[in-house]
Amino acid sequence: MRSEFQYFMNQDDHAAFDNHLLSIDGVSLKQGKLFDEILFDDGFIQYLRSILEDGILTSGRIAIASTDLDGSYNFSSHQAVEALYKKLRSWLKKRSINTLVCYNEKSENHAAQAVKSFWLVTGAEALLNESAIKLKQFKSGNVVFKLA
Repeated sequence: MRSEFQYFMNQDDHAAFDNHLLSIDGVSLKQGKLFDEILFDDGFIQYLRSILEDGILTSGRIAIASTDLDGSYNFSSHQAVEALYKKLRSWLKKRSINTLVCYNEKSENHAAQAVKSFWLVTGAEALLNESAIKLKQFKSGNVVFKLA
């Protein structure tokens, strides 16, 4: 399985997700420079946090690569780690909305395009509604996401 779930989370969302993760038997978090790892058995799920900086909230993601590009399994507990990934994705979806559109802020024609591959978690939605932040996949990018 090779999959990713992209989202926008604020600090409260991340705290709730971290607490949920650590309540699952056998799960631990390993902090890294670029992303964290959700460790389970002999496998892991990549955990990239959303970051709020200079009025821009960047997207984060959980991602799994239990197989390499040739389809060979990367760890022996691939079924258990894949099941955990699906449960985490489901947990996040229940606390999110998927009604975002995006547009290129550098373009004079701000035609919005519906986006179904990014989710807005509850706390980040409240932050977006209360302040003038921008949602972007990358801080330096020109594509901005907003509620439809």
